[in-house]
Amino acid sequence: MAQGEVVVFDSFIKYMMMGTVEGVFDFGDTTPDTIMCAIVNNTIVPIPAAVDPCWGAGGTVDYSANEETGTNYPAGGRECTVVNITDNAGVIELDFGSPAVWAQNVGNPTACYWGIVYDDTTANKNCIGYVDLGGLFDATTGDLTITWGNPFATINQA
Repeated sequence: MAQGEVVVFDSFIKYMMMGTVEGVFDFGDTTPDTIMCAIVNNTIVPIPAAVDPCWGAGGTVDYSANEETGTNYPAGGRECTVVNITDNAGVIELDFGSPAVWAQNVGNPTACYWGIVYDDTTANKNCIGYVDLGGLFDATTGDLTITWGNPFATINQA
């Protein structure tokens, strides 16, 4: 996996297709869900096939247990702004807006490896995907900026 690569969890696609109550991710109506990105260490390495990944004790994999927090790293992470959902010739695209930025500070964590994206609105805080920070990142030595790809995620329906 390359630095900056975003991967969507298989369970996110499954929930989207099932339309179950727990699996309804609402990105686009008048009251969209709150999507967060939090930073974790490498105690649990995220993989696409993780079964029911959640932010907290609701699923089988709890990424919040590995969260890195500090002066400029609030517990739970930073909110991701959902900008657009489009159907681009049979490919559904989910785009995020502004990048997530964590400013350098001596009180920041020193063992950052992954950005976990999750839905803070669902009961189990279901995880959507993750971004590779390129290995060990020490947030006391520089700013961490995650600029979302365009698009963040695609589902090919063709």
